[in-house]
Amino acid sequence: MGIKLQREKKRLLITSIFYRMIKLPLSSNKKLKLFLNLEWIFSRLAHEMSFKIYSPQTHPIRNYAKKFLLDVLDEQQSVLDLGCGSGDVSNIIAEKARTVVGIDHNEESLKIASDKYKRSNLTFIHEDARTYLKTSDKFDVLILSHILEHLDDPKDFLQTFKDYFEYVYIEVPDFDRDVANHYRKDLNMELIYSDNDHVSEFDRYELKDLINLCNLEILREEYIFGVQRYWCKV
Repeated sequence: MGIKLQREKKRLLITSIFYRMIKLPLSSNKKLKLFLNLEWIFSRLAHEMSFKIYSPQTHPIRNYAKKFLLDVLDEQQSVLDLGCGSGDVSNIIAEKARTVVGIDHNEESLKIASDKYKRSNLTFIHEDARTYLKTSDKFDVLILSHILEHLDDPKDFLQTFKDYFEYVYIEVPDFDRDVANHYRKDLNMELIYSDNDHVSEFDRYELKDLINLCNLEILREEYIFGVQRYWCKV
């Protein structure tokens, strides 16, 4: 739910200070780059600080992921959360799914996950996902929450894993969340990524094309808080 505001707004000192920067003796191009860099920096700092204020259970981004996932998941499904990290999403899924396995290469993250989340239907495993799938029982659902943007070849990755599952959940940052990203792209700016270790920043058309190339059918999609979410049938 949004908010209602008075037509007359309170003047804020910090806003006045930054508006004065418009008078700097720089070209419009350089001023736009300056403000885009400042916007990126402050947005990033605010995002990081939000995780110190909100818990994983109360953060708005996690809450929308939870609502989406619990709506699409079935109580009889078995789920593999690939690249589960510290287990926040795995724990959400385990509220509904029959069984959940979180798998990751990072032992330290898995230790945090195992210590934090205790459920009879939730297991965390340190192993290569390809190796694990060759010897495990078949899963119904593959969770790829903030995985594809880290990969050099996301298409090959999806093609490799999708046939082990009936459904695939994909969540990545949304390049189209703000027109500012397109300004940055047009100006060839460096601060255009969401995270240092991202290889790709997908716009919505690009990611849908990737999903279609892998012969996945999009059953449901959502765009909110700078995130793209897709529920796909194999």
